[in-house]
Parts: sequence; structure tokens; C-alpha cells
Amino acid sequence: MPLIPSDGVDFLLKVNTGTAETPVWTVIGGQRGATLSLTAEQIDASNKQSGAWKTSVPGMMSWSIDADAVLLTDASGLSIDAGRAKLLSVFANRELVHVRYVRKDGSKFQGYAAITDLSEESPHDGVATYKITLAGAGAPEEVNGTKQVETAEVVGTITTAGNAIFTVTAAGMTGSPKAISVAVALGDSAAVVAQKAREALAADSAVTAKFSVGGYGTKVELTALTAAANDSTLNIAIANGTCAGLTAAPVSTHTTPGVAPAA
Repeated sequence: MPLIPSDGVDFLLKVNTGTAETPVWTVIGGQRGATLSLTAEQIDASNKQSGAWKTSVPGMMSWSIDADAVLLTDASGLSIDAGRAKLLSVFANRELVHVRYVRKDGSKFQGYAAITDLSEESPHDGVATYKITLAGAGAPEEVNGTKQVETAEVVGTITTAGNAIFTVTAAGMTGSPKAISVAVALGDSAAVVAQKAREALAADSAVTAKFSVGGYGTKVELTALTAAANDSTLNIAIANGTCAGLTAAPVSTHTTPGVAPAA
């Protein structure tokens, strides 16, 4: 499956409005943009054997987040969203804030940070906005979970041309179980059939709404787009439809179990 751009609108910045033991991740309302920066200081390691080129090695690492948002209030203008309220409280008390940067695929980058800027802008010809600058305090952590992977293997050579049937079953997939016809020709090897199957699955919108399609050689592989709890129903069944020559494979292999990211 070809790689495609990720929509920035699907990336969110959240703040913990609960406790460290029982976090409650609350979206900071009105977000427009967010920039996650990972940087390392440069240490000059140049010496007499470096020649004319300066040599550097990485030193202390740091992370930061810069974000901006529209200022949201209730109709009276007195109440603000819970995420911004938490930021204001933490800033006023000179505490660290527990923040989480959530990517489109569900993976999460989180840690404690100092709020170094919490500025408002209120132009006469536009909406009121504010910006947030967070300087990481210590090492962050990635909370990614595991994307589930399912693999089917094609066995056989086509002895009668026609359509092979690849049936995908998955919780939450539109039309599941979904039978997808794959046109095959006389003499097609298992690897050729598998390639045609990968192309057919990648062209199906219901399949690609939940999975990336991959594999190599005789294998057809589905990888969940997001990390989530394991779906025990996930399956890729292979059967001769109007063709002949394939070994029926009603059950595929659970290659990698899915694991939901930590809450």
C-alpha cells in the first residue's frame, strides 16, 4: 500500500486533568497547530585529525511543544474549556504539566513539561487565540501499543482460470466478512496470485479503512492502521471460486496480536 500524507487535523494535544495515578486525558480545546520538537545539543569534538571539517557529537537532549488555539468560552464568556483551565492553574502554581501528543495512528508521546509561555492575542478583526510553549522536564515516553498483523499464504498453481476468493473478516469493518474476487489466469503461480490478491485488497475501501495491505512472495498481509486491543475474529480466508488449483486455506495466521496503547 503506498504511503500517503497524514492530516494534521488528526493530531491532538491533551493535558492530564486527573492525577498521576489515574490520568484523565483532556483535549485542549480550539487547537489549530502543534509542533513537537526533539533536539540535541552539539558538542564540538574537532581535533587535529578532523581535517578542515568540524566534527560534532550529540550532547544533552531535550523536547518541547509549541501550540496555538482559539480561545473557547461558554455564551457568557466566563467559563473556558477544561484543558485550558488546567494549563492556567498549573502555570499560576509554577508546577509541571503532564501532556500527551496524540498522532493520527493512535500512538502517543507524553511527559511532564514546564509552561514557559501562555500568551493570548485578541485582534479587533478576528477571534481571540492563545499560544502555548512547553519545555520538557526529563525524558518523555512513547505510548504506542501494537498494531495487529494477520497473514495468509497462497499455496498452489492455477489449473483453471477464473476468480479466487479472499474473504476478510474483521470486527468493525464495513461488510465483514467481505469476499473479494481476484481474477487469476491459467498457470499463475502462488506468488502471482498473492500479488494479485494484495492489489485487489488494496483497492477495496472497506479493507483500507482499517488496514494497510502488504506481504511478499506468496504471503498476503493485513496490518491494522491503529494500535488496538486484539481482534480474535480477524481472518483472511482463501478459496477457489470459479478457478481451480489453489489449496483452500480457511484460517490465516495471527502474526502479531494487537495491543491497545496505555490509557
